Amino acid sequence: MKTKVKAYFSLALLLGLLCAAGYSLSHISGNAEYVAAAGQQSIYKLELTKARGTIYDCNLEPLTDQVSRRVAAVAPSIEAIGAVESATQGRYRERLALALEDGKPFALAVDRFIQNDCVDLFNIPLRYGKERLAPHVLGYLDSQGKGVAGIELAMDDALSRYDGEISVYYRVDALGRVIAGADRLVVNTLEDASGGVAVTIDAEIQRLVQEASRELGQGAVVVTEVPGCQIRALASLPDYEPNDIGAAAGDERSPLLNRAFCAYPPGSVFKLATAAAQLESGQANAPFECTGALNAGGMLFHCYDGNPHGPLDLNGAIEKSCNCYFISAARALGGQQVLSMAYNLGLGVGQEFGRGLSCAAGNLPAGSALANARALANFSFGQGDVSVTPVQLCGMMNAIASGGIYSSPKLVEGLVDAAGKITPQRPITEQTIDAMSPATAASLQASLINAAQKGTGASGAPEGVVCGVKTGTAQTGRYENGEEISHFWYCGFISDETGPRYCITVLRESAVSDGGATARVFRKIGEGLGKMLDGKKVDK
Repeated sequence: MKTKVKAYFSLALLLGLLCAAGYSLSHISGNAEYVAAAGQQSIYKLELTKARGTIYDCNLEPLTDQVSRRVAAVAPSIEAIGAVESATQGRYRERLALALEDGKPFALAVDRFIQNDCVDLFNIPLRYGKERLAPHVLGYLDSQGKGVAGIELAMDDALSRYDGEISVYYRVDALGRVIAGADRLVVNTLEDASGGVAVTIDAEIQRLVQEASRELGQGAVVVTEVPGCQIRALASLPDYEPNDIGAAAGDERSPLLNRAFCAYPPGSVFKLATAAAQLESGQANAPFECTGALNAGGMLFHCYDGNPHGPLDLNGAIEKSCNCYFISAARALGGQQVLSMAYNLGLGVGQEFGRGLSCAAGNLPAGSALANARALANFSFGQGDVSVTPVQLCGMMNAIASGGIYSSPKLVEGLVDAAGKITPQRPITEQTIDAMSPATAASLQASLINAAQKGTGASGAPEGVVCGVKTGTAQTGRYENGEEISHFWYCGFISDETGPRYCITVLRESAVSDGGATARVFRKIGEGLGKMLDGKKVDK
């Protein structure tokens, strides 16, 4: 019975389309101008897609054009329109009737296979798929296919060089109607778009980070690989849909903003710069006893928990994140030594990864300003007139994990030719500095491992992997319902048997309470990276 119903339906559809086509032909044939023009012929190009160079991860896994959709190129005829109507189950009935009347070739996305001599099927790549991997790194295009943000803008010239297309050429009459029975030509040069750009992002690590960081709501995560400081993952939250920029632009949460490149007060994570300066000066063994508060310039500064920590060395001060210890250390050193160490660790300096793709410089106070005792006290533990980006903090941690050598973070691996060969590209702002001695770096690594085991970082320490952690809570001076809004940080490294391998920075932005979110995100990422390292050992 169902078969008979379908047959009757198809017959009725064809009769309806024939009537529409017949009316159209009679209407045209009744016009002398069209009749005269019908004797002429020309070529009609139906462009199905235009492609540009591919963006790859560091392992040459494509980050763009990963998925495709099926598109039908249709030369209108009764049989072709009927086949498309059946395959699309009536969703485009009115459009198909108009297409038959118009007679011009057209393209239509379809879900099912269509077998008809007048229909060509193609798999058309989508620039951005549903996975939305690293959208703040990749960026997006304008309506003309030009880069507007991210790598799409920074490397627009290189990506535009590797262009390709799928087009079908038809013979048509002067009215643009396909000439029945005429041959058509298919041009497919998508392979030419296989060249492009490779970034330092590792797709596997990026997926781990994006999955783990969802609960941050608003913030950023950066992962770098030791020692070169290649950015293996970068997530900014909230993210956005590259295929719907209009919605993202209207979102009050500003999802188009790359928070990993924006500057925030670092809070206690900055104490590592003060600690490094103290170790380099040889003053780290000076005795200190924390009473819970310290006067600086007539202002009383308290430790974060308000309780005295008692006698402390540097290791204990990092474990307990003692504000008073670092205020005292900066006072003994003088502001210039701490400031110089901060600059050596990449803070206060902007970095450009390509045209229109740069990391904010943040801010460090002028040396003269640190003559003020209050300003120096605030500076010593990351408050006051100091701001840094998540990328910069990951670079600072990377220097400690690398034995004291600071390498500026890297995001572009190089240009990729059509054969898959990478030609390395390095920005002019890239630099490598001996920021501290190997002994200083080793001492800080040990203190950070201790802080992860029994200090402020213990709640976020991943299981099954050796790690070092420094936490931070940065006050903003802004309030919501009478409660101060803060930024929450987790910054550290994870190691294997060879030493530190990856650095992780997690920021939760503008929250009244963290609720342990940054700790959980850090732990999930650290455990995931640990499993990846174990997997690589098994592969070997």
